[in-house]
Amino acid sequence: MMTDAPSHCTVENIKKFKVKDTWKDFEVILEVRLDRLTIERANMINDFWTGAEDRLSEEDGDAIRTVVRLAGLEVICEMLEDRGGHFTATCHSYPAKAATKKLHCNEGWGGEIEGDDFGWCGIRVVAADVQLPGFEELALAEVSNA
Repeated sequence: MMTDAPSHCTVENIKKFKVKDTWKDFEVILEVRLDRLTIERANMINDFWTGAEDRLSEEDGDAIRTVVRLAGLEVICEMLEDRGGHFTATCHSYPAKAATKKLHCNEGWGGEIEGDDFGWCGIRVVAADVQLPGFEELALAEVSNA
């Protein structure tokens, strides 16, 4: 499906994660600066929304993995609202930068840092495959009014 980001996009202390919906195969590739997304910052981000304990439990208490997964969900939902998207791994593409900016500017993610692709949260989007269903994928059936 998607390829890894080119080596010119890598920086020390960055890990790459794939967040994938297991039902519809939506997926995003995120790069995370672990010197910025610390455990303390990840807990702040996770605790911003209700359900923080349940999310943390899903990732066996790992706050960083919890927030990366939550960021993936946020990006997938934003892309679905924008009628989907598909772009391959490059941190410098317009779609990657636009998706990253939306994430950073959404409430609870801390905003952007001028001249830095990772923003306050330490996460940037590098690739995505989030496609809306096509007409041929839908079924139609009449429902009785009984």
